[in-house]
Amino acid sequence: QEQEIAMGFLISSIKTLLQASVLSLFILGKDATLVHAETIEVGALPSPVGWTEGVCYAPITGAQVGDELEFVLTAHNVYKMASQSDYDNCNFDTAELLAEAGSGLYTYTITEEDARVGSIYLACAVGAHCLGNQKVRVVVDQVPILGARQPPTSSYLLGLSDSECLTLQYVTDGSATDAFDQTFEVDSVCSEPIKQEDGSYYVSCLSPPATLTPGGIINEARILHYPYPKDRRVRFGLRTWEFVAGDPGPDGISGVTAVPINQLYVHHLSGSVILGQGTEGIRQSAPDAEFPEPYGLLSGEEGDLMIFHIIDLRNVTDWLDCIECRCRDGNGTYLDVSTTNEFGVTTTGGVDCCTNCTTATGPTIDYRMRYNVSYFDIEEDEPVTNVLMLTADISPAVGKNIEFDVPQFQDIPESQIKPDNPVIQRLERVGPFNTLFKHDFFGKDYHGPETVRILRCVGHLHVAAVGMWLEDMTTGQTICAGIGQYGTDPEEDKGFLNAITVDTFEVPKEIPADRLVRLVTEYDATILHTGVMGMWFLFASSEEEVTKEEAALTVDVCILPSCDYDVLPTEDSLTIEEKECVDELPNSPICKFGNVCDCEDFVNAPESTGCNGVYTSAMGEVKINSVCNLYCGCPPPESSGCEDTLASTPSCTFGGLCECEDFVNAPESTGCGGKYSSDFGDIMINDVCPSYCGACPDDSTVQTEAILKQIEDKLGETCHFATSECQFLLSNLYTCSILFENDQSAASPSVRQQDSGFDQIKTVVRDNGRRLALEYAKLGRGSIHVGQEEQEITACTPEEEDADGSLRLPDDENLDDEDDSAGETLPLSFVFMLLISTAFSQLV
Repeated sequence: QEQEIAMGFLISSIKTLLQASVLSLFILGKDATLVHAETIEVGALPSPVGWTEGVCYAPITGAQVGDELEFVLTAHNVYKMASQSDYDNCNFDTAELLAEAGSGLYTYTITEEDARVGSIYLACAVGAHCLGNQKVRVVVDQVPILGARQPPTSSYLLGLSDSECLTLQYVTDGSATDAFDQTFEVDSVCSEPIKQEDGSYYVSCLSPPATLTPGGIINEARILHYPYPKDRRVRFGLRTWEFVAGDPGPDGISGVTAVPINQLYVHHLSGSVILGQGTEGIRQSAPDAEFPEPYGLLSGEEGDLMIFHIIDLRNVTDWLDCIECRCRDGNGTYLDVSTTNEFGVTTTGGVDCCTNCTTATGPTIDYRMRYNVSYFDIEEDEPVTNVLMLTADISPAVGKNIEFDVPQFQDIPESQIKPDNPVIQRLERVGPFNTLFKHDFFGKDYHGPETVRILRCVGHLHVAAVGMWLEDMTTGQTICAGIGQYGTDPEEDKGFLNAITVDTFEVPKEIPADRLVRLVTEYDATILHTGVMGMWFLFASSEEEVTKEEAALTVDVCILPSCDYDVLPTEDSLTIEEKECVDELPNSPICKFGNVCDCEDFVNAPESTGCNGVYTSAMGEVKINSVCNLYCGCPPPESSGCEDTLASTPSCTFGGLCECEDFVNAPESTGCGGKYSSDFGDIMINDVCPSYCGACPDDSTVQTEAILKQIEDKLGETCHFATSECQFLLSNLYTCSILFENDQSAASPSVRQQDSGFDQIKTVVRDNGRRLALEYAKLGRGSIHVGQEEQEITACTPEEEDADGSLRLPDDENLDDEDDSAGETLPLSFVFMLLISTAFSQLV
């Protein structure tokens, strides 16, 4: 019996001490933690799609405090939802805006508060994206796993109904993919490449099916079979597409029949396996043809995913109302006046109102996109000048983003009436070319050559469009024109926009990047039109030549004889400069997409509560001072990064303890650096009273991030193609990481002593160098590299290897190049030995 009591006490002691040790990991800070933080790319598996509509995100499980969620934001934002109910129902009333649309890379770091709650609910509030399942649940472990763990990942499924997707959100036992295996099957196929007489390769493919009922609508993503080589970039030739129906033959491609436009309307395609457009691009060759030599659009950046927004018009009487996604009343009658949806957005039609146009449930048809592509290999001594795609949108001229309405002519504002034709709506945007046009699909601000050499102009418009133009305000000349063309065949396309003229220039048109230009669209306003678009896709020379060797999609990383410190970050990167007080509004999405670029207008707008307040729009809330700080008098920032947050915790809300002095000195508290114990659980004192306890974090974390940023910025700028400079940077980073881990150095002590910040740079390179080198060695879209084995790293020169082929490093030591967990600063075995030893000492 005494032995049983002793053993029970031992187990209880170990359990208590283990819990205390786990809690102490948070108290001791980053240097003592055994938990290795992971970066989780949202929408990474099975093929990277990022943060987008049209897919169903599986819950991210196994996340821990310190892990980072990465979002790449184009036309989407990120909100943190207040509760599961708000998440399920897309209620943004009390949601917190984390990042605005168009803000590029956004990283959310999981906090201890998230761990206490257990789940993070994130969603996009743009349009009806949340209702379209653009949301993700993150399950956070409340007790961290010590030592090695399986890195959490973010995956998604395609083809799920709304109810199936909602069910998936609460499947957290690892069976999410298995539970919906049938819906996820990627049913896409391509023929083998066939070499043509002109030296090009031809490939014909079919997408996975999209099953629609009469009047049915989908706006969903599909993973397509990648039709290009995955080991190298190639130059695109002609690419065309159309939608087909029927059951494919034994080869998976033949046996299908082309579908007429008046049966299946293509609202738009998003993605770049082929150039999408809408119905006006079906079976057209001009928009996506080969460029005149030496120019070429190169593969590698397009990925394998496209979003289909298509509408089945079988049994649809009001086809125009249907394809324009007109809003309807409770009885299902299409509205001719605007309405306000649950997001507070006033609209008459568009994606917010895009629902099935009939109640029919059958018969269903499986539609597939047939895409035919050709490509050329880059030949020796015949480099290709890479082509950039640039985009501009007319909708900000009326305060919209992507979609806008064309009121009936008697309701058109005077400023929008075409002078010589009162039934035409004419919209204009004027500004410098490098301000109006963005890279890729409304991506980064223009950063191309100072002289823009335009090779092709492709427009995207909807039914009722007359045309669109790009004009040089200095010369008065038209740079590009896209004129709408309409079908006349009642059996195929009568009344539908079936083409837009394309301008291709054998000799590029040249304008300065800062030249003042005007975008123009004209729509026939005889009747109301809703949810229309007006976009330019311009293709211009990047002035960057790519050789056959530089077309490789994987850079060969090797180990150098020594580490070159001159290309590593310098001590200057450790100096964190105080943020300058400027107005960021002109560079924000409010200006880019909303055309509100002046702080005086922005601060005093009806949607604004003024300086120190917020601006509320369909894109979410924006803090006024975050974009108009100078205009508002440069007030001090709301947060210094070290605030006492006790007043917003349950201890204050439910327990009445709202002052840190009372909280820290309460009987239930062990004081600063300790915890407060209550029936609601333990609260770490320093988490909620860091300022009071003098526990504000030092600059080491910020400095580490600055070093990493400088490394990644350099790699990002250099490693777009497989150049010799890129190979050297990656190989040097890999080499330095190995040498630093083994405390070897090729630099003299005097050089290291001159750089007082070198130790921290050395630590960051040691812990991250090999990972970053291998990551940036994979060029192009990440989906291209899915399933590929990691490259084997060897010495850069044969003399750096021993006779048996093994690697010989400086001082003839063979170094282990396994990627150790950077956060494991205390051996796990040591922790358990300490716990057991302490427990036995208590028994004695």
